Amino acid sequence: FLQDVHWSVGLFGYFPTYSLGNLYAGCLNKALRAQVAGVDAALAAGNAAPATDWLRDNLQSKGGLLPPRATIETACGFAPSADPLLDYFEEKFRAIYAL
Repeated sequence: FLQDVHWSVGLFGYFPTYSLGNLYAGCLNKALRAQVAGVDAALAAGNAAPATDWLRDNLQSKGGLLPPRATIETACGFAPSADPLLDYFEEKFRAIYAL
């Protein structure tokens, strides 16, 4: 069985977009946590409003106006890079594996 339906028709060009999406998500995660005080506590309490409000105001409302890289840079206030994603992974796995 093929994991994703696009594999069956030979559309393998999606793989780079998975990585790019993860890179952008790392940047958005960093910016969200820096700009929205208490976002983790709100999410833990089941309140997604602070996060979705930030995403709507900083990302979704501007998504079609700029190219993707510029959209992320505008939303986050810094140029996209792998560093925020790598920092997230290091923090997460240090906690999970007591590193």
